[in-house]
Amino acid sequence: MNNRILLGLDNGNKCIKTSEGYISEAGFIKSNNEPISTSNLLIYEGKFYSIGSSRLSVQMDKTVNQDAFILSLPAIADAINKVGVEGDVDVILGVGLPIVNYGTLKKKFREYFLRRDIKFNFNKKDYAINIVDCRTYPQGYSALITVFNSYRNLLCNVIDIGGYTIDFFKVENGIIDVSSCYSLPNGIITLIANIQQELLKTNIRLTETQIQEIITGKEPVLFEADIKEVIKVMSEEYVENILAKIQEYGFEFHNPTVFTGGGSIMLQDYIEKSNRVKYTDFLDQFANAKGFKILLEQELRR
Repeated sequence: MNNRILLGLDNGNKCIKTSEGYISEAGFIKSNNEPISTSNLLIYEGKFYSIGSSRLSVQMDKTVNQDAFILSLPAIADAINKVGVEGDVDVILGVGLPIVNYGTLKKKFREYFLRRDIKFNFNKKDYAINIVDCRTYPQGYSALITVFNSYRNLLCNVIDIGGYTIDFFKVENGIIDVSSCYSLPNGIITLIANIQQELLKTNIRLTETQIQEIITGKEPVLFEADIKEVIKVMSEEYVENILAKIQEYGFEFHNPTVFTGGGSIMLQDYIEKSNRVKYTDFLDQFANAKGFKILLEQELRR
């Protein structure tokens, strides 16, 4: 009998994250020949993939190509290593979609991952797996599941600031208000791109990682104070604009607001300083993936 693992897998447009704490940039460089660096190197079907070295373009429907599947393999390898199983492994995945297109894409996204006899090599170790089952869950709400008992008797807002989208909705007494589910196409990637464009006006070229570090309060010694000020001002404006837009959809910020997603963590200081929001709770960047696994375990017990 094959070994079996359950894994929550968050296929973000910016990062891939799992319930077991794995995180990687959502991208790779593909090559027909082995690259010079073998760090984070995936070999699959005769091709070489340097994982995490370059973020791929945003994809709203991730089933249109193999990219999301390729990026899932190192995440699965990490989970197998942490459990310590050997040989052929049966994998059951819990994955997620934004609430606004959950209903239309959930069946398609589930079937996308169902495959058998998958053989690959990651970081010089061979793996043989079967993805025998996959269940799809709504993002944001899955993150809330990790702190469900704190909000089961309340009306709260949930705001998931992801790479490309900002998804938000209301939950009352543990039940999603389906009429309050909205999505905006201006996640944290758009803020970073706007900052890059603004800095290019003065011939300054910063990478996404450099901008992220400055947003989160790290102090890179190579950059002048005025560069950091530009990033600070644009981040403040971004937060105020998205909170104002969410209020236009009828959200009351006197109610508790739960923030999740990597963008929320990155912008936490700016959100907490805003006069618009009152009580806030920030879930860690793995909350969606952890929630997928909790819901998966609950579903399989039935």
